[in-house]
Amino acid sequence: MVIDEILTNNPLFDGVEKEDIGKILNCLGSVKRSYKKGDFIFLAGQSVPEVSILISGRAQVVKESIFGDAMLIGHLGPGDIFAETYACMGADTIPISVIAFTNCEALMMDLKRVVQTCSNSCVFHQRMIFNLMKVLAGNSAALNKKMSYLTYKTIRGRLAAYFFDCAEQAMTQNDFPRDLPKTIEFEIPFSRTELADYLCVDRSAMSRELSNMRKEGILDFSGRKIILHEKFRDLF
Repeated sequence: MVIDEILTNNPLFDGVEKEDIGKILNCLGSVKRSYKKGDFIFLAGQSVPEVSILISGRAQVVKESIFGDAMLIGHLGPGDIFAETYACMGADTIPISVIAFTNCEALMMDLKRVVQTCSNSCVFHQRMIFNLMKVLAGNSAALNKKMSYLTYKTIRGRLAAYFFDCAEQAMTQNDFPRDLPKTIEFEIPFSRTELADYLCVDRSAMSRELSNMRKEGILDFSGRKIILHEKFRDLF
């Protein structure tokens, strides 16, 4: 089953045998819920946060200002964990919204059952607590990385910093040679509008900057695919 594969490879269940995952889910009182495109999985200011894993489909995490403007915080795909930070904080309601970008399913777990040893004295709980701490640390690192992009005052600076990290990740995953090749290709998880929201810049201004960078031979792009040329190094 797809759900078994997703949970087996999920960091929250790292070190847990596949045949034991079902026992854990039962012990944690997990519930699988289905959502249609556009549904709120969590609604800011109203929903109670739970440790959640997206099983299928895609979702977006957004933060709304008091003026009604929505800022894209991130994307979720199958296997991604979300809302765990606010659940661990003990918040009564979640301050961000999670919206189904496509039809999707999510697995919800009661945090109290995750972090407390149950009456059955399951040997899995200590491992789950350790894994949850690693997930929280990873999320904190991801947020710090996004904030590092926002320290750049120019749109080009933010794009370059983000693309550099994407290139570095692509090189690591594909075992590229240590020296940056003349060109490197990768795909980003954002559409043009979503990337502008993520980097907190105007979409039209960002599109113009991308076009300028293409004209200057720094990069090329097609949809979500980005191609960095050798001149990209000159930006750093």
